Amino acid sequence: MSHDPFERLLGRAERDPGCDAAFEQFDRYCDAMLNGQDAAREFPDFVTHIANCAACREDAEGLLAALRQLDGDPEQ
Repeated sequence: MSHDPFERLLGRAERDPGCDAAFEQFDRYCDAMLNGQDAAREFPDFVTHIANCAACREDAEGLLAALRQLDGDPEQ
């Protein structure tokens, strides 16, 4: 996920597929992140959406934090 404060505030200019389309990719995106894959390259639409939607970004960050805690890896 982006830590760029301007992107977090303003979002991205790329086409945003919306919450419903992003929701379908949540689990695969989180798996890719946890496995050290290039999730931004594999899920560009999801990354664009979470840059533009604070609610989905918070959900993704929360899910990743919970999964990392379950795996015993509090921060990656």
